[in-house]
Amino acid sequence: MNQLRTPLCFFLFFSIICFYSCAKKNSRKSANYSPTDTSEYTDPYWQHHSVGVANTEGKQQLVKNFTTLLVFHADDTMQVNKAYLATLALAKNANLAELKEKVLDASDASDDNAIVDTTIHLGKRMKAKLVDMSPRNDPSFYIEEMGNEEQNLNSSKEAYWNWKIEPLKEGEHELKLSIQVILSDDDRINLPPRDIKVTIFAQKVSVSTKIGNFFSNYWQWIITGILLPIFIALLTNRIRRANDSKKK
Repeated sequence: MNQLRTPLCFFLFFSIICFYSCAKKNSRKSANYSPTDTSEYTDPYWQHHSVGVANTEGKQQLVKNFTTLLVFHADDTMQVNKAYLATLALAKNANLAELKEKVLDASDASDDNAIVDTTIHLGKRMKAKLVDMSPRNDPSFYIEEMGNEEQNLNSSKEAYWNWKIEPLKEGEHELKLSIQVILSDDDRINLPPRDIKVTIFAQKVSVSTKIGNFFSNYWQWIITGILLPIFIALLTNRIRRANDSKKK
């Protein structure tokens, strides 16, 4: 057993690292929606109503269906030169908690913050754009739209927009989320857009973060491509030496 102790400890150590990396990556997805977090609500209702544990009215508002509902998420802190997903959902007669969870999952969120608006005017056909507010000759983000700017919207199914965004420089920068009704329910066209400011802080990637991200992203490859062969080689060598000792 003493011959096997070193390779077993070696393998166990790296297994713990890989398990921790995987658990850290999935920690946001296992988090439950908490009605006590009111920081993300920006429309007039949420500015004047508490949603604390003792506030029955506030909790009832969270579980009811809203006639119109906007939910948007982008991580408020990002790393320079790393791509992230931002997701917008528009819906009619939708549940806030359920739609928010879908948006967080779709954007692979690292936090539970979101922009929510229950007063937005929606129509049959909607248009959404995410715009960098920095000067054109000195952009703060690379933004790639994943899908069409215009989508149809009805009472039975929500509509989603997704963008891939990559910060290009450090600091606090602003994006503008612009939502426009292209065709209203009463057939009016091209109504004025609703603009929402999105603030994102971009920072450089530290060495420790790079190492953590590497293990988090490639732990399967590390085990199967590097650690497992090393473990087998060490174990084989230990067994060979043990057998040679017995023969002598």
